[in-house]
Amino acid sequence: MPELLVKEEKVNEFFDALECMRDRNADKEKQLQACVNVNKTIAHFVERPKREMKKQLQAFRNSNKMRKLQAYNGGVTSGDLPQIIQDNISVLMDSDVRIDGAHKALFDFTQSVETLDYFEIATLSNGIKFKKLAEGEKVPIYGMTGDWLQVPIEKDGAALAFSEEVIKWRKIWRVVDKLKEFRFAHFKKEANDFGTLLSIAGQLGVSAGYFQAFDSASGTAEEKTIRTLNAGYVKLTQKLKERPYGDMTRPEVVLVASPLKSDVLDVALNTLIQPTAGSKLRINKPITVLYSWNEKLLPDPNKALMVLPGRRMQWTEQGTMQNYNYADPMSLMYATAYYNWHGEGIGDSDQVLTVNLA
Repeated sequence: MPELLVKEEKVNEFFDALECMRDRNADKEKQLQACVNVNKTIAHFVERPKREMKKQLQAFRNSNKMRKLQAYNGGVTSGDLPQIIQDNISVLMDSDVRIDGAHKALFDFTQSVETLDYFEIATLSNGIKFKKLAEGEKVPIYGMTGDWLQVPIEKDGAALAFSEEVIKWRKIWRVVDKLKEFRFAHFKKEANDFGTLLSIAGQLGVSAGYFQAFDSASGTAEEKTIRTLNAGYVKLTQKLKERPYGDMTRPEVVLVASPLKSDVLDVALNTLIQPTAGSKLRINKPITVLYSWNEKLLPDPNKALMVLPGRRMQWTEQGTMQNYNYADPMSLMYATAYYNWHGEGIGDSDQVLTVNLA
């Protein structure tokens, strides 16, 4: 069922603004305002999943028991838009666009400096210790020493082009389809960047013998999965117990897995409430599962990643999406290009444990 983006009678105003943008004889002030209106409309639509993700991440992290954070709806209703946008565009928008945002639940956002094209993550602790002081003894001073991972902030970009035919005949459905594809490509690229990073972290552990093998004892698939996940949780938290990540006795961790494994995983992770028939085994650790089809993140569906989120897994973004307009008189195409700057890094790959599920 399509959702009404804004007032339907405002469609013509959007195309009026597009026409003004490509009219070389138009008043420059009006042309500039037309650019502003079109760009605000498009940027607000494209970035709506990001706003939705912030709400879901807040709920995910504030909940006493971490909730599943799954694909979120990219549809827009008129209530989501500021008045300035409602005054410029009206579109019927389907609610069928969903973005895989599991990766954002695993990284902490960190502030970066606008004048630098990188940020840094500590890879080793600085060795800060408290000690008993003798009378008159000075407190030891610990500086910002140790090793740091420099994470580059890189630029992503793409452009939207509107043909003379689309503008002249006001084919709003083509604008909507193009915006959907543009938005999906934007967030797909972001998810792939994060996914590749997490996958490499897991592979580093495997190459060093740090992974959880699938349980080989007798039993059902659910029982073997339960034993595997419980053992993986112990291996992960024991590995990190001396690092400055807080109490590692029972931290909440996230298992990122393929939806192909959802049948057995859902049963296994529900055993704390409802044990499987004829078995006393259960998941007794605070593990939340997130499913993702992203093949950069999970190239092998029989392997999952158990992650201690945040800490030295961080990402940043500089500013909001920026745009530039261009008109090509030879093809009668009117393009608007969008760019954004972001970076993500993992300072401690031991926060990611590969778990074999077969």
